[in-house]
Amino acid sequence: MNKMSAVNTQTIVVGVDVHKYSHTAVALDCFGSQIGLHEFTNDFLPEYVSWLDAFGNRNNLIVALEDVNGYGVHIVRKLADEGITMRYVPGILTERKRKQSIHREKSDPVDAMRVAKVILTNYEETLPAKESIANREERTTAITLDFFLNERRSLVAEKTILKNQLHAMLHQHMGDHYTDCFPKAFTPKAIGYYLKTVNPKAIHDSEASALVASIRRRLTRLKLLLGQIAEIDKAMKKAAKDSSPVAALKKNISGCGDVTACTLIAEVTSIKRFKTKSQFARYAGIAPVHKSSGNHKRLYTSPYGNRKVNRALHTIALYQISRVDDNNPGRIYFEKKLNEGKTKLWALRCLKRQISNRVFQTLKHEYNTR
Repeated sequence: MNKMSAVNTQTIVVGVDVHKYSHTAVALDCFGSQIGLHEFTNDFLPEYVSWLDAFGNRNNLIVALEDVNGYGVHIVRKLADEGITMRYVPGILTERKRKQSIHREKSDPVDAMRVAKVILTNYEETLPAKESIANREERTTAITLDFFLNERRSLVAEKTILKNQLHAMLHQHMGDHYTDCFPKAFTPKAIGYYLKTVNPKAIHDSEASALVASIRRRLTRLKLLLGQIAEIDKAMKKAAKDSSPVAALKKNISGCGDVTACTLIAEVTSIKRFKTKSQFARYAGIAPVHKSSGNHKRLYTSPYGNRKVNRALHTIALYQISRVDDNNPGRIYFEKKLNEGKTKLWALRCLKRQISNRVFQTLKHEYNTR
């Protein structure tokens, strides 16, 4: 498989503006001059590949994509099967190109051209598409886990909303002591108790009756959500059972459970995408942003990077600092940074960088020992 590491004088970059029912591709030479334009749909992907092949050697070809998880998924699968090199272009870079342009027109060919020009001018700020680097097994595992995780995140968000509503409504109906019988208010056992206790037939006031009926509907939905989340966790654990990267993360990193490990693998797919631990930290949004002018030098927390990976590393860090244990290196490192005068927030950021490095080293080692 082609692994182009830099743009050269033979490079041809094809930017693609992706939509639901049609896509526009613009080909540029290494000097940024347009040498081709092609409009196509997902029904004519073989013709699109033939159009790409007309530019010559595939080793000199880079396809630049913005949307690869939504409407661009069919293009990505086809190009991955064909072994054509793809690179991801962050939307912020194309938007920056538009703002820097004297003529700020917006059309499908212009947008596709901007995507391609990002590769020519900001190559190091883009990443090779995981579909171009990972093998079929890695891609299948990542896609499967991603399906489970996306559904799980949606259900957890809905569960949180329901719990917040039920806390207020149960307090309104039962008073301050509605949680006295249970250490946690919404375990399956607690939900069963509330469903038996909160009975609309025993209420004669119409306002209270409406409140009780609403509580029961929410409790029923919450019970269903908890069951579906448990079902997804079971299926995800089964899918990850044969994944050696997931097993390596759980074994070697304290605080990295099933969901966290699966999240990291679903987003990273293959550690081959990253040459160094610093590149991986930058991808995760862990590396600080430098803002310097003259003698004034400052470091700021990066708001960029993959936020799902960042949150997974944050979860691991919080688990490690919460464990007061003499054999807990994460807690020891955190306290060391506090003793050096760092704030708790900055010490946590330092710990996240160390965890990021450990994740990179673990996945690298696992890949090299296959």
